Amino acid sequence: MNNAELSIDTLLQETLAMTEFLRVNNTSMVSKPGLYESLDARYDINLDTALDDLADNIISDRNDQQVILPLSSQLYPETPGVIYKIDNASSTFCVRGFSTANIRESFLELNDTQSAKRIILKLGALSSIEEISFFETKTYELAEAIREQIINRRFPHQEDALCNLSDPGFSWWMNADQDTSESKYQGRFEIFFRSHGINRAEKYIQLGPIGDGGIAALRMNQARSLLRSSFPISEFSCDDKSFTVASSKPEHLSFISFKNIFLEGVNHTELENFPDNSDGRTLFYYFHELAIVRKFWIEVKSKLG
Repeated sequence: MNNAELSIDTLLQETLAMTEFLRVNNTSMVSKPGLYESLDARYDINLDTALDDLADNIISDRNDQQVILPLSSQLYPETPGVIYKIDNASSTFCVRGFSTANIRESFLELNDTQSAKRIILKLGALSSIEEISFFETKTYELAEAIREQIINRRFPHQEDALCNLSDPGFSWWMNADQDTSESKYQGRFEIFFRSHGINRAEKYIQLGPIGDGGIAALRMNQARSLLRSSFPISEFSCDDKSFTVASSKPEHLSFISFKNIFLEGVNHTELENFPDNSDGRTLFYYFHELAIVRKFWIEVKSKLG
């Protein structure tokens, strides 16, 4: 028996002994009326249950492997999402991960040192899951959209310094300049599906790899009449390279909400806001996918600092 087996066996024995002691000992706990109950109330726990859970979470594998499931795993949400880890190098980074229908179940699986999901994340047998992050989504399909666009791809830290006509890069870029001196620019923004110049970050906002330009051109043109019915449009153009929209009322809430899909990764639209047909439903889900991928990219970039 190695030291790891000995320490876990000892811990298990001591835990069970402590549980039994707290239940039956009549000299320390019972001789002080209310102490047991006051500890329960003070920490909002039941000591019997807590100690039983600790004992249950110590799992012994007969193949000389010992795995301790942390009690904190109970805090993971039982929702769809993405579980990921950022491998950061000097000039590039890779977001390793996978989509899941249940974040908590996937974290429990990661506690098994033989889990295939640890291989996806490049976690060694001794690596802690504390370095793993998760990102919640409303549906598994939205988690899949993130996986397809970002997960397990390598990106440069300074894309705008590298991209050129032959290699335009992966990100969308947004020009949201509000020039107060010329009224024609009020409430106008432009999105480039691919960069075609260097040092673009000096002027524009890098939205990240949030979608395919060809599909975006198709969907934006399909949404033209929907957008016109949502807020006043003074300019609209879209091709496979860029998308431009301007409103004569830049303070209009629907215009601001539409811009925030790209700028902040937030989408408050509901299905009833879209036409009750297949095209309407497609646009509804498409804008939600754009928003959630953008929001995930914002989180990744914030972790990179």
